[in-house]
This record gives sequence, structure tokens and C-alpha cells, in this order.
Amino acid sequence: MEFDDIKKAWKNSFKKDELLDKKEIEARLEIKSKSNTALNKVKRNYRLEVYGSGALALYVLFWLYKNITTSHKYLIIAFALIFFGALIYFAAYNYLKIKNTVISSDQLKPALKQTIADIEKYVNFSRSNFTKFILLPFSIVFGMFLGLNMAAGDQPIMETIRMLENETIFKLILLFSVACVAIVPLSLYLNKKMYKQHLDELKACLKEFEHIEDELNHNES
Repeated sequence: MEFDDIKKAWKNSFKKDELLDKKEIEARLEIKSKSNTALNKVKRNYRLEVYGSGALALYVLFWLYKNITTSHKYLIIAFALIFFGALIYFAAYNYLKIKNTVISSDQLKPALKQTIADIEKYVNFSRSNFTKFILLPFSIVFGMFLGLNMAAGDQPIMETIRMLENETIFKLILLFSVACVAIVPLSLYLNKKMYKQHLDELKACLKEFEHIEDELNHNES
């Protein structure tokens, strides 16, 4: 534990009329250290998601440009660009909100509360029914549509769909169902590993800090 941190926390305790003993100072600094560790992991995972999604988007757009030959080529590329762009923007926006955040010992509680609120919005959206039952299934359908579009060649896509046999349609529905069953739990697992577990660590740090505050107020009364 850095001496300068201990000295700063000690001086701040005088300013706030809550003179802290050695144990309380060490506890607060330990909370600060754990909070910043969890926060830095979230920042790292945001960067991985933004850069990874960006690289994937560029690859898909390039693949579409090289492989689609139908008259709707640029319409499909434009739609894919908007779709990927919206997802990347959402992740980047949330990352920028906490990019420069540093949880300090003198602003521990408000910094923790704000950081938790910022990260929780992203976690809740990623685990929401909208994402699970609309966004992810739509992504699968869009991928299957691209596959059919490639199979159609120069023939209109609707004409290709009308020519599909019942057995092929059943296989496509089965493939869609299996993909949803696999991808939705995988998405929730990744969200937990990358964000939620660190969010829970930050919430635990806030509860620990509030416990110290309660003990301090109890001793003063």
C-alpha cells in the first residue's frame, strides 16, 4: 500500500470531520484498489469488444462486397453497415463514459455509484429480453438470408425462397432453432465473464464502503 495514498486519506479524514483510524484508512484504500482493478478489467473488455467487432464488421463488409452479385448488393451492404455500426457505436459510447474514470480514495462512494450505474446499463441491455429474443435471433436470420442470397446467384431471392422444398424449409427452421439455443446462452456467458462479474465486484466494494460508513457513524453517536 503506497504511503502517499495513506497520507492523503488521513488528511481527507480531517477535512470531512470523520477522523479515521489506521484500520479504517487501510480498509478504504483496499476498497479503492479492488474497485480500480475491477474497473480496469471492464475497460479492457470494452476495448476488446469494440476493436473485435470493428475488425469483424470490416471483414463481413469486404466479404459481402466481393461475393454478392445480385442487384441488391449495395442495399445489403448498407444495411450491414448500419447494423454493425449501431452495435459498435453502443459499445464505444459506453466505453468512452468510463475510459478516463479513476476511483480515488477521497471520492470513493460517488465514483463507485456513477461507475456502477454506467456499466450496469450496458450489462442490463446485453442481458435484456430485447437482445436475447430479438437482436440475436435477427442476426441469425440476417446471416441465413445472406446465405440464401449467395445461393440464389442472379435469380431474385424471393423466387429462390418460393422454390425451396418443405424439407429444406424444415432444415432451415431447425438450423435457426439450434443456432438460437447455442448463441443466446453463449452471449449471456460472455457478458457475465466480461462485464457482470466485475460489476458485481464493484457493487460489493460499494456495500463494503457503506458498511465502514455505518460503523463510523455508529461510533460517533
